[in-house]
Amino acid sequence: MDIAQRQIKRALEWITGILTRLDIPYQVTGGLAANLYGASRDIHDIDIYVPGEAMGKLEEELQTYIEFGPTHYTDRHWDLVFMSLDYSGQKIEFADADRVHYFDSENRRWVRKSIKFEKSETKEFHGIEVPVMPRDQLIDYKRRLNREVDRQDLSEIEEES
Repeated sequence: MDIAQRQIKRALEWITGILTRLDIPYQVTGGLAANLYGASRDIHDIDIYVPGEAMGKLEEELQTYIEFGPTHYTDRHWDLVFMSLDYSGQKIEFADADRVHYFDSENRRWVRKSIKFEKSETKEFHGIEVPVMPRDQLIDYKRRLNREVDRQDLSEIEEES
């Protein structure tokens, strides 16, 4: 395990411990989820969906680590409420699962992302078990987003099937 993976592991242990203690359901998505399904690009942040009602509890609990938000954020790919943390140099981003929209580049329209925590798949990252966005949902939204990182992830995830 290289230095970056150790840093991610340490941050993942820390944040999943807090989520478990606070009894907050969550789902790992983004680059880490793609990595757990076979992608190999470097993981820059840990993306996690939580129920909207948990955002306030997390804001209170994680105040000293927050760099951004929680607030509404929109760019050309995303329309969501999220907050970003820095834990010992590792970025962790939480999104309100009740208010996530992404831009479907193929159909040229905004799509609401429906997060079903009970449908998560359990995956392991260096001994840490985490609930992850189901593979087919991850593939679907990465296809629709169609950013360079998504195309890279898809080429490797789909090879794994």
